[in-house]
Amino acid sequence: MPTTTARYGRPKGTGVDDSRQLESLAALLAANPALRPTTAIRALGVEDPSVIRRLRDKFRMDQARLMADARRSFRSNGRALPRPGPLQTTSRSTLASVRSHIAAPLHTATPEPTIAATAPALPQPTLLAVCYDFGLWAVGTAMEQQMVLATHWLRLPAIEVAVRGQLAIGAFVVAASTPRKPIKPRIH
Repeated sequence: MPTTTARYGRPKGTGVDDSRQLESLAALLAANPALRPTTAIRALGVEDPSVIRRLRDKFRMDQARLMADARRSFRSNGRALPRPGPLQTTSRSTLASVRSHIAAPLHTATPEPTIAATAPALPQPTLLAVCYDFGLWAVGTAMEQQMVLATHWLRLPAIEVAVRGQLAIGAFVVAASTPRKPIKPRIH
C-alpha cells in the first residue's frame, strides 16, 4: 500500500521569480487604488494571458504584504499616497512617478555601476537614418490602415456578394476557356 497519495494535474508553481514584477504591481496599485490587478499588470507591459494569470494569482496570495511594503515605501520617500476616488484614473504623471520609484533600487548598500557608465557612447543617428526610419514607419502605418480599410469594406454585405459573384464568373470563364480533349468519332 503506497504511503503517499497520487497527485493529479499540473504541478504547483513554475519556479519563476516574479518578485520584481509583483513589487511593481503593488506600487501601481498603491499609486492608483482604482486600478484592478489585471489592468495594472497590462500597464506594466505584460500581454501573455498565462503570465497575467500567474502574476494575478501570486499577487492575491501575498497581497497584504506587497501592498503594505508599497505604501511604506511611498511614505518613506516623502510621497503622499493619493486618496482613492470613485472614478480615479491613472494619469501620466502618476505612472511616471511610480515608474521612477520602481526603477530606484530597493535595498542597495553599495552603488552598482550603471550601464550608461560602463557602455561606450553610441553614435547619434544621422538625419538620413532618421528620415529612413520615419519613411519605414509611414509605409508600415499606411499598409496597416489599408488592410483595416480593406477588411472593413470586404465585410459589407453588398461588397461580399459582388466579390463572390465576380469569383464565380471568373471560375466559369476559366472552365469554359480551357482546351478539352478532342472527341473521337465512333465508327459503327
